[in-house]
Amino acid sequence: MLEPLAKQGCREFIIASKGYDSTAQLNKYFKEGEGFFARHGIQTDREFMYQPNYNDRGSGDAVAYCAEYYDLKKDFIVMGGDNIFDLELEKVMEFHRSTGAYLTVLLKEIPPGEDISQLGVADVDGDMRLEGFVEKPAPGREPSRLVNAGVYIFSPRVREVFEMMGSRNRDLGGDVVPFLIEHGYPVYGYILEGYWADIGTPASFLRTTLDVLHGRISNISLQHRTGDAQWVHPTTMERNPHLREQIGSTVLMGRHCTVGRDLEIENSAVGHFCMIGDGVKIRNSVILSFVNIGDNCTLQNCILGRFTTVMAGSTISADLPVDVGSNKDLTPVVGGGGVTIFENSVIGPGVRVAPISQSHQILQTGRFHELGMDRENVYFMEK
Repeated sequence: MLEPLAKQGCREFIIASKGYDSTAQLNKYFKEGEGFFARHGIQTDREFMYQPNYNDRGSGDAVAYCAEYYDLKKDFIVMGGDNIFDLELEKVMEFHRSTGAYLTVLLKEIPPGEDISQLGVADVDGDMRLEGFVEKPAPGREPSRLVNAGVYIFSPRVREVFEMMGSRNRDLGGDVVPFLIEHGYPVYGYILEGYWADIGTPASFLRTTLDVLHGRISNISLQHRTGDAQWVHPTTMERNPHLREQIGSTVLMGRHCTVGRDLEIENSAVGHFCMIGDGVKIRNSVILSFVNIGDNCTLQNCILGRFTTVMAGSTISADLPVDVGSNKDLTPVVGGGGVTIFENSVIGPGVRVAPISQSHQILQTGRFHELGMDRENVYFMEK
């Protein structure tokens, strides 16, 4: 998400995360940003900045706090952490400045035929001035086919508005945008013409990862190409000289993986330091790092989290003939953190697995119902 912006000239990044878990992981990964800039051949003395230990009331409050804390005096871009998109930054900024907008909201046009009745749909005039969002419009009553892409460009003048809003500023879409429009500040929409995806669900994360492999996102490129649509790290190739003949097209594999014989891997991404046994079939899936897969396992249209062990003969697949309802995310997800799937297990559409130690935290959200437990794991599904 940040790489395309850095390559187009952005040098100052502020990560407005909240709470220990998210902030600690992000800070551990990015640190001061020197590694990020170096990987992309960018020489700069800028560093990544982070939101201090401030218990914000929502996205709008976090933006207002960071804008004040870091005394932002230039136009700045705000985006959610679960968006992937193609963006021609120079064109967007030219439009934003030409309108004199306090805020420009990036919009994505949804093709005819796709349901937008559960989304916020933009109401814009002929000059793309935003008049508001219609939430969950009835079919045929949509003011447009444009939805909020979760990317905002602010003028630094908005800091005065944040001060006026005070405690009313909680959410960007729910509070800041309506306040600006209602009080006559210029707010414009800009149509995002390239790729856009919200990867906040397992299905969209899996779909977007496969889109990256297929080259559908122009701003994201892959390294270590070893064949037609194969990206395998050299250390993995060295460990497995027979690998190229066993994997199909559109496959990515990370560092120091070991694999057995008689494999079938296609249209999938495999992380670093994975161990894959004999006779394993992996299709249309994402396998994160430090996963151990036993012999004769079948993985289809699923996601395996870090440090997962799948013992021999198991099947994890969204394609099994099980009716779980058309409104559910059918991607099976095996959470990381030491989950062990026992021999000859079958995990079908929509099933999620997590360590049993996390069961209370997961189930108390009210979003899931429990399917059962064993001595290691809790199994659950979206309601």
